[in-house]
Amino acid sequence: MPRSVDHDAQKSGLARAVWALVARRGLESVSLRSVAAEADVSMGRVQYYFATKDDLLLYSLDHAHRRMEARIVERVEAVGGDERSMLITILDELLGEHPETRDAIRVHAFFAARASDNERMAAVLTDGDAEILALAVAVIAQAKAAGRVAADVDPELDGYALFTLARGLGSDVALYGAPIDRARKTLEHVIRRVAPAV
Repeated sequence: MPRSVDHDAQKSGLARAVWALVARRGLESVSLRSVAAEADVSMGRVQYYFATKDDLLLYSLDHAHRRMEARIVERVEAVGGDERSMLITILDELLGEHPETRDAIRVHAFFAARASDNERMAAVLTDGDAEILALAVAVIAQAKAAGRVAADVDPELDGYALFTLARGLGSDVALYGAPIDRARKTLEHVIRRVAPAV
Protein backbone atom coordinates (compact mmCIF):
# COMPACT_ATOMS: atom_id res chain seq x y z
CA MET A 1 0.00 0.00 0.00
CA PRO A 2 1.27 3.52 -0.72
CA ARG A 3 2.55 5.38 2.27
CA SER A 4 0.32 8.31 3.26
CA VAL A 5 2.00 11.70 3.02
CA ASP A 6 1.37 14.58 5.40
CA HIS A 7 1.48 17.39 2.86
CA ASP A 8 1.29 20.13 5.50
CA ALA A 9 4.28 18.62 7.30
CA GLN A 10 6.19 18.38 4.02
CA LYS A 11 5.53 22.01 3.19
CA SER A 12 6.37 23.10 6.74
CA GLY A 13 9.68 21.27 6.47
CA LEU A 14 10.48 23.18 3.29
CA ALA A 15 9.54 26.45 5.01
CA ARG A 16 11.95 25.60 7.85
CA ALA A 17 14.65 24.98 5.27
CA VAL A 18 13.98 28.43 3.80
CA TRP A 19 14.39 30.07 7.21
CA ALA A 20 17.58 28.12 7.91
CA LEU A 21 19.06 29.38 4.63
CA VAL A 22 17.92 32.95 5.24
CA ALA A 23 19.38 32.92 8.75
CA ARG A 24 22.76 31.56 7.59
CA ARG A 25 23.30 33.11 4.18
CA GLY A 26 20.60 35.71 3.57
CA LEU A 27 17.55 35.85 1.35
CA GLU A 28 19.55 35.75 -1.87
CA SER A 29 20.66 32.20 -1.01
CA VAL A 30 17.11 30.86 -1.39
CA SER A 31 16.29 28.94 -4.57
CA LEU A 32 14.25 25.82 -5.19
CA ARG A 33 17.52 23.89 -5.55
CA SER A 34 19.14 25.25 -2.38
CA VAL A 35 15.98 24.56 -0.36
CA ALA A 36 15.86 20.99 -1.69
CA ALA A 37 19.47 20.50 -0.57
CA GLU A 38 18.83 22.10 2.82
CA ALA A 39 15.72 19.98 3.43
CA ASP A 40 17.50 16.86 2.08
CA VAL A 41 14.74 16.16 -0.44
CA SER A 42 14.69 15.92 -4.21
CA MET A 43 14.22 18.94 -6.44
CA GLY A 44 11.07 17.21 -7.71
CA ARG A 45 9.63 17.18 -4.18
CA VAL A 46 10.08 20.94 -3.87
CA GLN A 47 8.60 21.54 -7.32
CA TYR A 48 5.64 19.31 -6.49
CA TYR A 49 4.58 21.85 -3.86
CA PHE A 50 6.00 25.09 -5.24
CA ALA A 51 6.27 26.02 -8.91
CA THR A 52 8.40 29.11 -8.31
CA LYS A 53 10.72 30.65 -5.74
CA ASP A 54 8.11 33.34 -5.08
CA ASP A 55 5.50 30.67 -4.29
CA LEU A 56 7.93 29.06 -1.85
CA LEU A 57 8.86 32.35 -0.20
CA LEU A 58 5.24 33.45 0.12
CA TYR A 59 4.29 30.15 1.74
CA SER A 60 7.30 30.43 4.06
CA LEU A 61 6.33 33.98 4.99
CA ASP A 62 2.75 32.91 5.74
CA HIS A 63 4.12 29.97 7.77
CA ALA A 64 6.32 32.39 9.73
CA HIS A 65 3.29 34.61 10.40
CA ARG A 66 1.39 31.61 11.80
CA ARG A 67 4.34 30.74 14.07
CA MET A 68 4.59 34.36 15.19
CA GLU A 69 0.88 34.35 16.02
CA ALA A 70 1.39 31.19 18.08
CA ARG A 71 4.24 32.86 20.00
CA ILE A 72 2.06 35.91 20.65
CA VAL A 73 -0.81 33.75 21.93
CA GLU A 74 1.60 31.87 24.18
CA ARG A 75 3.07 35.11 25.54
CA VAL A 76 -0.37 36.69 26.07
CA GLU A 77 -1.60 33.60 27.92
CA ALA A 78 1.54 33.62 30.10
CA VAL A 79 1.19 37.26 31.20
CA GLY A 80 -2.60 37.54 31.06
CA GLY A 81 -3.97 41.02 31.42
CA ASP A 82 -6.16 43.36 29.45
CA GLU A 83 -6.21 44.66 25.89
CA ARG A 84 -3.31 47.01 26.61
CA SER A 85 -1.12 44.10 27.72
CA MET A 86 -2.13 42.17 24.62
CA LEU A 87 -1.26 45.14 22.38
CA ILE A 88 2.15 45.59 24.00
CA THR A 89 2.90 41.87 23.56
CA ILE A 90 1.95 41.98 19.88
CA LEU A 91 3.93 45.15 19.16
CA ASP A 92 6.93 43.78 21.04
CA GLU A 93 6.89 40.67 18.83
CA LEU A 94 6.91 42.94 15.76
CA LEU A 95 10.23 44.41 16.92
CA GLY A 96 11.98 41.29 15.70
CA GLU A 97 13.83 39.98 18.73
CA HIS A 98 12.96 36.39 17.80
CA PRO A 99 15.17 35.13 14.92
CA GLU A 100 12.17 33.80 12.96
CA THR A 101 10.44 37.15 13.21
CA ARG A 102 13.59 38.93 12.00
CA ASP A 103 13.81 36.58 9.01
CA ALA A 104 10.11 37.10 8.27
CA ILE A 105 10.65 40.88 8.28
CA ARG A 106 13.49 40.46 5.76
CA VAL A 107 11.33 38.36 3.45
CA HIS A 108 8.46 40.81 3.97
CA ALA A 109 10.71 43.66 2.79
CA PHE A 110 11.73 41.60 -0.26
CA PHE A 111 8.11 41.34 -1.38
CA ALA A 112 6.82 44.74 -0.26
CA ALA A 113 7.89 46.63 -3.38
CA ARG A 114 6.12 44.11 -5.63
CA ALA A 115 2.90 43.74 -3.63
CA SER A 116 1.06 46.68 -5.20
CA ASP A 117 0.16 44.73 -8.34
CA ASN A 118 -0.16 41.25 -6.83
CA GLU A 119 -3.28 40.65 -4.71
CA ARG A 120 -2.09 37.30 -3.34
CA MET A 121 1.21 38.79 -2.24
CA ALA A 122 -0.50 41.83 -0.70
CA ALA A 123 -2.90 39.57 1.23
CA VAL A 124 -0.03 37.61 2.80
CA LEU A 125 1.92 40.76 3.64
CA THR A 126 -1.02 42.53 5.30
CA ASP A 127 -2.62 39.53 7.02
CA GLY A 128 -3.58 40.53 10.56
CA ASP A 129 -2.67 44.21 10.17
CA ALA A 130 -6.27 45.46 10.43
CA GLU A 131 -6.80 43.57 13.70
CA ILE A 132 -3.61 44.93 15.26
CA LEU A 133 -4.45 48.46 14.17
CA ALA A 134 -7.98 48.17 15.56
CA LEU A 135 -6.59 46.99 18.89
CA ALA A 136 -4.15 49.92 19.03
CA VAL A 137 -6.95 52.38 18.31
CA ALA A 138 -9.20 50.79 20.95
CA VAL A 139 -6.51 50.83 23.65
CA ILE A 140 -5.68 54.48 23.00
CA ALA A 141 -9.39 55.37 22.92
CA GLN A 142 -9.81 53.73 26.34
CA ALA A 143 -6.89 55.75 27.71
CA LYS A 144 -8.35 58.96 26.31
CA ALA A 145 -11.84 58.23 27.65
CA ALA A 146 -10.31 57.67 31.09
CA GLY A 147 -8.47 61.00 30.91
CA ARG A 148 -5.01 59.43 31.09
CA VAL A 149 -3.60 61.15 27.98
CA ALA A 150 -3.31 64.67 26.62
CA ALA A 151 -6.36 66.22 24.96
CA ASP A 152 -4.67 66.27 21.55
CA VAL A 153 -4.18 62.48 21.45
CA ASP A 154 -6.22 61.09 18.55
CA PRO A 155 -6.94 57.36 18.85
CA GLU A 156 -7.16 56.85 15.07
CA LEU A 157 -4.01 58.79 14.19
CA ASP A 158 -1.98 57.77 17.21
CA GLY A 159 -3.10 54.16 16.90
CA TYR A 160 -1.87 54.10 13.32
CA ALA A 161 1.35 55.87 14.32
CA LEU A 162 1.97 53.33 17.09
CA PHE A 163 1.38 50.35 14.81
CA THR A 164 3.59 51.70 12.03
CA LEU A 165 6.26 52.67 14.56
CA ALA A 166 6.48 49.07 15.76
CA ARG A 167 6.76 47.80 12.19
CA GLY A 168 9.39 50.41 11.36
CA LEU A 169 11.43 49.60 14.45
CA GLY A 170 11.23 45.91 13.54
CA SER A 171 12.62 46.71 10.10
CA ASP A 172 15.37 48.77 11.69
CA VAL A 173 16.33 45.76 13.84
CA ALA A 174 15.99 43.10 11.14
CA LEU A 175 17.40 44.97 8.14
CA TYR A 176 19.94 47.34 9.65
CA GLY A 177 21.01 45.63 12.85
CA ALA A 178 19.66 48.27 15.22
CA PRO A 179 19.79 47.23 18.89
CA ILE A 180 16.60 45.55 20.05
CA ASP A 181 16.89 47.27 23.46
CA ARG A 182 16.77 50.71 21.83
CA ALA A 183 13.79 49.69 19.70
CA ARG A 184 11.95 48.40 22.75
CA LYS A 185 12.70 51.55 24.78
CA THR A 186 11.46 53.71 21.91
CA LEU A 187 8.23 51.74 21.64
CA GLU A 188 7.67 51.85 25.41
CA HIS A 189 8.32 55.61 25.42
CA VAL A 190 5.56 56.21 22.88
CA ILE A 191 3.15 53.77 24.56
CA ARG A 192 3.55 55.68 27.85
CA ARG A 193 2.48 58.87 26.05
CA VAL A 194 -0.57 57.53 24.18
CA ALA A 195 -1.67 54.53 26.27
CA PRO A 196 -0.20 54.78 29.76
CA ALA A 197 -0.81 52.10 32.34
CA VAL A 198 -3.73 52.59 34.70
